[in-house]
Amino acid sequence: MDATASQNAFAPVIAFLADDARRRLAEDIARQSGLDDMERLLVAKVAERALLDNAERKLNRVLLLELHAAKLSGDLPEGTEAERFAAFVAQAMTPAFVAAIDRRYPVLIPRLARVLNQQRHAIASMLSRLAADREALSLFVGTDLGELRSLYLGEGDVHEGGQSVARLTFAGGTVMYKPRSLRVDAVLDRFLDTVLHDDPSRIRVPAVLDRGDYGWSRHVDHVHCTDDAQLAVFYRNIGHWLAVMRLLGGTDIHYENLIASSTIPYVVDVESLFVTEIPLPPSQKGEAVDLAQALIRSSVLRTGLVPFRAPVLGLDGVDISAIGALQGEQPKVRVPEIVDAGTTDARVGLVSVEIETGKNHPCTNPDISRFWEDIVTGFRTMSDALAERHHNGALTPLLEAFVGCRIRRIRRPTQAYVEVMRMLWHPASLHDEPAAIERARDLLARNAAVSPVAPSDPAIIAGEIDDMRHGDVPVFANVLDESQRDEVFQAWLDMRIELEELTIRGALVTAHLNVRLNDDKRSPYDLSARNAHAGDLDRRRRAMARETLEQLLRLSVRGDDGTMTWISPILGRGGWTMRTLQSNVYVGLGGIALALAGYAEEMRHGRVDEVAGVTEALHGVLRILRAAEDTDEAEAIGGFIGLGSQVQTWLTLDYLHPGEEFLSRAVAQATRMERWDIENERVLDILEGVGGAIVPLLNLADATGDPRWLALAERAGRHLEATAIVDERGARWPASIFSEPIGGFAHGATGTGWALTRLGLSDAGNAIDRHRWLNLAELAFDFEESLYDTKAGNWIDVRKPDSDDFANTWCHGSVGIGLAACDLYERTRHPRHLDTLRRAVRAAAEGGWGHSHTLCHGDLSTWELLTRAARLDPSLVPDTGLPAAAIVLSSIEEHGIVGGLARDAFTPGLMSGVSGSILQLARMHPACRMPSPLLMEYRVAIASHGTAHEYDVVAT
Repeated sequence: MDATASQNAFAPVIAFLADDARRRLAEDIARQSGLDDMERLLVAKVAERALLDNAERKLNRVLLLELHAAKLSGDLPEGTEAERFAAFVAQAMTPAFVAAIDRRYPVLIPRLARVLNQQRHAIASMLSRLAADREALSLFVGTDLGELRSLYLGEGDVHEGGQSVARLTFAGGTVMYKPRSLRVDAVLDRFLDTVLHDDPSRIRVPAVLDRGDYGWSRHVDHVHCTDDAQLAVFYRNIGHWLAVMRLLGGTDIHYENLIASSTIPYVVDVESLFVTEIPLPPSQKGEAVDLAQALIRSSVLRTGLVPFRAPVLGLDGVDISAIGALQGEQPKVRVPEIVDAGTTDARVGLVSVEIETGKNHPCTNPDISRFWEDIVTGFRTMSDALAERHHNGALTPLLEAFVGCRIRRIRRPTQAYVEVMRMLWHPASLHDEPAAIERARDLLARNAAVSPVAPSDPAIIAGEIDDMRHGDVPVFANVLDESQRDEVFQAWLDMRIELEELTIRGALVTAHLNVRLNDDKRSPYDLSARNAHAGDLDRRRRAMARETLEQLLRLSVRGDDGTMTWISPILGRGGWTMRTLQSNVYVGLGGIALALAGYAEEMRHGRVDEVAGVTEALHGVLRILRAAEDTDEAEAIGGFIGLGSQVQTWLTLDYLHPGEEFLSRAVAQATRMERWDIENERVLDILEGVGGAIVPLLNLADATGDPRWLALAERAGRHLEATAIVDERGARWPASIFSEPIGGFAHGATGTGWALTRLGLSDAGNAIDRHRWLNLAELAFDFEESLYDTKAGNWIDVRKPDSDDFANTWCHGSVGIGLAACDLYERTRHPRHLDTLRRAVRAAAEGGWGHSHTLCHGDLSTWELLTRAARLDPSLVPDTGLPAAAIVLSSIEEHGIVGGLARDAFTPGLMSGVSGSILQLARMHPACRMPSPLLMEYRVAIASHGTAHEYDVVAT
């Protein structure tokens, strides 16, 4: 073979160093009696190229290092770059060079020889098996195979002595060679045929010809669906796969293991079935947390079918799921590549590349959000069918057939092995192999310490390292026995179907949200009521609050110790994922505790309907909150996410139920805030930054009378002074999650200006300090005012300055701006705040409806703004013909409670989920004494709830 066919500039050297293996490979192929001359030439060309590609991956970095050594030592002649590089290539193709690298890298030559000989034997074995099975393969495909037209080696990873999957195309069709037992594939296909025998579009695995230690399978063509009707069937079938894999304990169905062939999703590799769960050590937060984490691990998420983000080395944040890996979602990954090839400056550089597109999608640009219901319905109907079959005694015999099959268990992510293998073939590792082996051992042992499924036994780790030293990705396999089958089957019997559906929906939503992380995230549809009316408002309010709370309790995870938590889509630093709740107010258990406490208080006064178990649920949540705060590092310092939110939670609970040690918990969390490095904190906003710490500390000082907390709030204020960007437009602050400073309450200038004003109105600092804070706050409002579009009557969103789509929410836009102005006008009677409030109310009343029913960015925060404004002056609120409460209640009746960004998933949290809806529905009663979390109130002090107004729900 001509080595110059490679794009690698080192190709002649690599061919020289691999010459013995190349020669032996040619002899092996020449001895194959099952090939004619043309086939033999084809196989020889492809096999040699595969051998050289393998050698390249092992030799490139050594050759680059030797190139630079020759350059620095003056061993290369003068001349052009091409001439100098050619001189190095010539030097490297000599016995002297081989002897030199043998001295510097004593394990390189023997390890390379073993790797290439393993690959050579694997290829020869495949060809011998082809010769033995050719006639049987013709019967298998239903036609004479005819001549071999093409061969592709290296489909998938290399395992167990250089073996890998291969694709062979004959005149009569294409088959896949797999160097493992395919009995499990055959059993699964019979299972599916039995369960779905009357469905021509049923889910399938490719037909197989099992030959014991190896086998052949039919090739599946990637075929797009032609219309939405076909897409709906395809995604219903995805739901069927989820149900089947949940029963069979299937894992590893990632995007390369599923092929979309019109309406049928084929799973092409089903090695990993009946995988049992290894329990994690207790979290020390309560049995509910442990159970919730176990539910996530054993749920459909483990199949690999539904979207998830891989938290593994080399793939951090990448979604490799079978129906994920969506266009526009994937971050680029960094891979090594030779740059300045063919010159003496050639080197390995990390380049960003797109993840390769698979064959898992049924159309070019899939929008799975259009077919979520088909997936969930498919899961439910198939699960019901399997349950009925079990009830009739017909399921267990089908599972019996899997006993005795070889199954594979994924003990570590393949990408982790790839990264360690890359290290083991680094020149430094080849120079000092014992040190490299020790590094690899330490990495794998530390991985086992945080991953219970990963092996920790030193002997097993040594075997893994030996496999990687010789080019193999380690494999763990066993023959399925009855006890392992029964354990997985029992886990299916214990499955909570409603939580599985919740998890599926949540995972699907996270994929959609990850695609849109940089979008405005506003809903493409309108939730405004079509037939809004104001009749019987209090009965309707009570019914909605009761039903929503009952749903919240029903979808909880409870421990035998009385603890309670939830599973939800959560936005983290790597994107949206399904996880258990943390202890913050925004989406976590702190906010849910406030909603439960508020409802319990209103229930005690008869202002909401009775719901059994509310007090017990509150106690269960609080047990986890206490334990989490005692064991977890604080995630932030802010007023909605972080220590400030925890102070606020306990203060509010103390206001509702004084004398229950809640105040001491608030003090304990504030004490942790004292140790926070505020002066170097880079997150500054209200939500999770320094600005959000101020008001909870002022509240704590008010509740305790301790000036210590005013001093801590002063530290936060001084840091905001030090980090302010001040110019002719006013003052603003760097935004941690946006490219430039923005306006608005949660992350922008209005929220920070509001916190500074509250600080300036307090007893913190001295008179000069307070004057500075108030002046800086005015500059913050100046910046927000610079964003006001007089013609549109609204504030421009800096994230999308050229859009006419104005944000009318608490987090961004008119609602949050208006609530800040309302609060400050009540405190100061400053005309500036009244003017801002008037404009914000007008903008929100016109554009603030129909997005969701959340506190953060939905109708229930708009209701609060209009209600507060109307209490100040009814003329501030435009006459819409209906009370604001009627608009909200009518929307909920028509659409159901709709959450925030994760609107199509059940979201239990306060600011973007159903707990906020419960709280606000309770607060609609004019006598409710529950303070508002939107302005970090911990007690009802400013607004009077004793007098009803038309914007309140009037109790009947």
